[in-house]
Amino acid sequence: MTNLKLIATDVDGTLFDSEHTYDHERLNNYLKKLHQQDVKFFVASGNSYSHLTAIFSESPLIDGFIAENGAQINVGGKFIDERTIAQANLNQIIPVLNSKLNLTKLFLSGKKATYSTNKFDDIDHYYHDNLVHVDTLENIDDVVYKINIQLVNSNLIDAVKFINDNYSHLVYAAVSGFGSIDIIPINTNKGTAITDLCDYYKISTSDVIAFGDNGNDLEMIKVAGTGVAMKNAVKDIKQASNLITKDDNDHDGVLNTIAEIFDI
Repeated sequence: MTNLKLIATDVDGTLFDSEHTYDHERLNNYLKKLHQQDVKFFVASGNSYSHLTAIFSESPLIDGFIAENGAQINVGGKFIDERTIAQANLNQIIPVLNSKLNLTKLFLSGKKATYSTNKFDDIDHYYHDNLVHVDTLENIDDVVYKINIQLVNSNLIDAVKFINDNYSHLVYAAVSGFGSIDIIPINTNKGTAITDLCDYYKISTSDVIAFGDNGNDLEMIKVAGTGVAMKNAVKDIKQASNLITKDDNDHDGVLNTIAEIFDI
């Protein structure tokens, strides 16, 4: 037994293995036992809410989702917070991204769909569901939570620095893994979402344990009382964490750690 009251875990590279799946039966069994200890379980991801509910359809006891890297917080099917990027800011940033960075793809993640001017022949539909092709990304008839970009080269850190150096008054960029960068509303990340959840449940951030593996997990790892890096995590996440899992994401690192900490 512990004093921890909330678990938050990233998905790809963390709870999910390399085949984008997890042990449904084991997680569901743990969720029942965690609830008996009055512990909440949240998924925190850069993915859309619709994608998350689809891939976790076999685990209905999950308490809620932090989607779009913190731009959406959903508790039990109800949104308690949603943050968007204003269309004027999109119109200012997107042309610069296209001209200054060597992009291969650019997506806007909205409430109704994911929008792109790219053709969809070589797009991984696991990460980008409900795709809509548009001629222009100006004046999308939807609210936009996130810009997702992919580059020709793998130098994502420099691209993130360029965006944050020049547009930190409008947005925040972070490496999301698998060769892409997420650009979300200013003052928004998985860490701010954890803080909002703690306010909602009237608990302290010290009562939170968070699992992550990549750059967009950094703020969540730092704000949680117990930040846990995956064995397969990038260096920055490991350095910021209190613990590192004994096993990687392909060997149930998250579930094994939960079993040990919560004695289940």
